[in-house]
Amino acid sequence: MLNFFLFFIFGQFKDTIYFKGDSIFYNPEEEKIVLKGNAYIRYRDIELFSDSCTFLRKEELLIAKGNPVLISGKDTLKGSLMRFNIKTQKGFVYKGKSKVEKGFVWGEKIYKTEKKVIKGYTGFFTTCELSEPHYYFTSKKMKVIIDDAVIATPVLMDIEEIPILILPFWVFPISKDRKSGFLIPRPGRNSNLGLYIRDLSYYFVINNYMDLTLNLDLYERKGALFGVDFVYILYKKISGNFKFTYTREIDTKMKRWSLIGNHDQILPLGFNLKARSDFVSDKKYILEYSDIRAQRVKSESESEISLSRSFKIGSFLINSNYKKDFINKIERMNLPKINLTIFQKDLKILRTSANFSYLREIYRDTILKEERSGFMAGNAIGINKIIFDVLNLNANLNTKAGILNKDTTGRNYPFLKSLNLNTSLGTKIYGISIFKIPPFEKFLHTMTISTGYSFAPYIKNPPVKPFLGLGECRRKSILSFNLANDYETKLKNERLHILSFVLSRNYNIIEKEWSNINLNGDLLRTLPFNFSFSLIYYKDEKKWKDLNIYLSGNIPLKILSDFLFNSNVSPWNMNLTYTYKNIGGAKGFLNFNIQGGLTKNFFINFHASYDTERKIFVERSISITRNLHCFSARFNWHRIGNIWDYDFKIWITKIPDVKFERGLFEAILPKE
Repeated sequence: MLNFFLFFIFGQFKDTIYFKGDSIFYNPEEEKIVLKGNAYIRYRDIELFSDSCTFLRKEELLIAKGNPVLISGKDTLKGSLMRFNIKTQKGFVYKGKSKVEKGFVWGEKIYKTEKKVIKGYTGFFTTCELSEPHYYFTSKKMKVIIDDAVIATPVLMDIEEIPILILPFWVFPISKDRKSGFLIPRPGRNSNLGLYIRDLSYYFVINNYMDLTLNLDLYERKGALFGVDFVYILYKKISGNFKFTYTREIDTKMKRWSLIGNHDQILPLGFNLKARSDFVSDKKYILEYSDIRAQRVKSESESEISLSRSFKIGSFLINSNYKKDFINKIERMNLPKINLTIFQKDLKILRTSANFSYLREIYRDTILKEERSGFMAGNAIGINKIIFDVLNLNANLNTKAGILNKDTTGRNYPFLKSLNLNTSLGTKIYGISIFKIPPFEKFLHTMTISTGYSFAPYIKNPPVKPFLGLGECRRKSILSFNLANDYETKLKNERLHILSFVLSRNYNIIEKEWSNINLNGDLLRTLPFNFSFSLIYYKDEKKWKDLNIYLSGNIPLKILSDFLFNSNVSPWNMNLTYTYKNIGGAKGFLNFNIQGGLTKNFFINFHASYDTERKIFVERSISITRNLHCFSARFNWHRIGNIWDYDFKIWITKIPDVKFERGLFEAILPKE
């Protein structure tokens, strides 16, 4: 095969044009070059490969035939016939195909109208790289903005040559950066809301630091719900997000809303501003409308704003807080709470601090509305000393004095005082076993013995409800005794916790009476799971009662999943928590979650919460995910109490913003 090079320089071109081919013909009168056989042309960052090619110098035009491939930077354009102006970088391709970020565009006619713009007529777009793609979007008119988006009108989506979706227009993001555009809605079905379409949304990128999402949800039985979601991060000093939703239900005519978000800001002079909002119109609003499990089980909401600053000898905090208990219908507001701590110093064995607080609290329930306020000044002095290298001595003296707005008799500005002294003395005793049990090495036992004394003199204070740590000041003289035991061992040079438990009891010197005995302990703290418990021994009944148990664990099941399936699947994992309380009646809850792969591309996640005493499921959910070549599909089902919800999702893996969701199983699942 004959190959030779022609380096051809035209005066008006700043750069050299390189030509290569099996044969090259040059016509000086027409200023035309014809390449035949393995034609190749390069100009700056533009490369052209084809069977044959003609270059017209006057028009600065390339005409390529026979599978031409044009490469301009990161962009690739293919076709059967191509015309391209190397100066303007505009061109035309017949039966062309172009590689763009996240996908491919091809069509009967493709025009490159600008350096970063491609237009297609009777065009197709897909992210599937196969010659016969699993899916594609068809459009009569399509515009591709390189590294930005594909804009098409109208749009028909085909999967395996079956049309499943038609839209008047759509925008497909193909950029690695955030881009404004519409989000695909999410149809589904809910036991209370009926059929719905969620997330009819427009996502707006304001700038590199702010996003705004406008949202509309439509519900068969309730009507429209509007939402605004604002997210911002400014100069690493200001960040936050707030989401507001509102609806006026068509069946109840109720106006329902929520405002949830947070704000964090670093101010000049070392001040920090924090805000958190969690306002809702009523207790059932989140339960009925939210599809987030953690939000559905909320029984209270709390919002606050605070301004704080720390300095060398103390700290300052001003805070306003609003808390609403939906179950007991109680509202509490701190408007405001101010706290100043100064002289917070550790002077070798001595600790000192002074505290000044002001609080105005408003309390409301179904019967009572009460407002209280007061000022408190306190002082704390503490000593920590090691005696004879074995005894640890702690002593703390706390004094408080303050003025409240009223006492329980209605008298204004009562003055209150308090004094408390707390001391403790403790030591540790260590023991090591003289034997070992393979594979464990020797065992270590640590016993901590401590005794304490608490004293408060009687101070005659006006009658008030406890507030700001002030209130009735009775005489107190109490001895406390604690015995703590820790058992550990070693396994392969790693410390392993076995058992810890603490026994504690008090003696009231004034009443000359012993308290009940408290027992608290835990097992296997350093393993992926642990077990903790507590009991109280009632001296009068001579019985151990009020048992509390908490069991939690994360159990890898990789060996089992490798045996049942194969090592290529996602390893199985199980999380388990169990809570049991027997205080005035037994209550037990078992939370169970297991997840893993059935095959390389098939995943399952199951969650359940079970009331062991009533023997009913409180909550259940299952999620099944299947990864296909170009798609991922997921089925979700969730139920809490009498409220259930399910949907089926399919999304393009390379464009996760594009999703198609609907309740496909209405004919299969029962209507409850």
